[in-house]
Amino acid sequence: MDTTPRDPVNCEITPADYDGDFKKFLNTITDVPSSPSLQPVEIDEAGIANQQVYIQVENINGNGEVKPMICDVEIGVRLDDHRGIHMSRCEEALFELSRRSHKSVDAFAVELAKVVRDKQKSKGCVVKVSGIYMHEHPTKATNRVSDDKIYLLSEARVNGDEERVTTGVKAYNITACPCTRAYTKYSAIPALQEKGFTHEQIKDILSIVISGSHTQRGTISVVIDKTSEEITSGGIYQIIDGATHLVHELLKRPDEHELVTRALRRPQFTEDVAREVALSVFDRFQGVVPPETGLRVESVLQDSIHIHDVKTRIDTNFARLSHAIKNGTR
Repeated sequence: MDTTPRDPVNCEITPADYDGDFKKFLNTITDVPSSPSLQPVEIDEAGIANQQVYIQVENINGNGEVKPMICDVEIGVRLDDHRGIHMSRCEEALFELSRRSHKSVDAFAVELAKVVRDKQKSKGCVVKVSGIYMHEHPTKATNRVSDDKIYLLSEARVNGDEERVTTGVKAYNITACPCTRAYTKYSAIPALQEKGFTHEQIKDILSIVISGSHTQRGTISVVIDKTSEEITSGGIYQIIDGATHLVHELLKRPDEHELVTRALRRPQFTEDVAREVALSVFDRFQGVVPPETGLRVESVLQDSIHIHDVKTRIDTNFARLSHAIKNGTR
């Protein structure tokens, strides 16, 4: 008995197949994605990528205001038996949901994954979203409102009735190099000694005068397993804002001075940025998430005195961070 799956494109047909209701025959024979796979290999993800769509999400400040976001979306479904996916059903689900407002980018990703899973008659679906969000951030010196571009990140996986969501934020920051900052600071000692300053006076001068260093702009990304409803995009952004020096589109002269001097007084390597952010996330959420909650922090800087960029990534979970802190490696 021949058990080879029937290939609708190259199968043998008879007049009995298309006599009568030809439209039904044509619809059936051309629904190739629903036909059995020609090879007994399961596919983890098949779908669409590099699709852009506008969605409406609530303000990350939690005030109920709805804001538009342009998003890059990737959709993939698990294929166990079917030969392929119906791409049009992915598009139908995506643009249908884009016409509604959503509590968060995570809520949008989860709902989209469920709808596509059902439309494709699949057991599982994954949706990845990276959205550009314009965040209204008051500057620290003049309190002017700056509309700053950040990215809201979400990945939703549904497998049957099981859901898994990671949520994240990527923002732009600035750092000053600690090496050059230290070298510039202490290299002034001989000249101050020649001027007759005492050691105590030199210490006072070095503590007041801010020595220079090279600075660079970069991005800092945080992605965390959403194991608690307390984990929000707004909360993650606040953590990043406190752990590193975020840059802003609108800066008056006092704001520029405040940002640059703050970066120089607290210089950071990419390694410093990643560690500070990771520990700040741990401090904020350790009491509300399970120990196995995963966390990824990535710092990338466009170095100003080198041609290359510099990058640091931490992949960890709350249990490992807790162990490191308790053992004094913090």
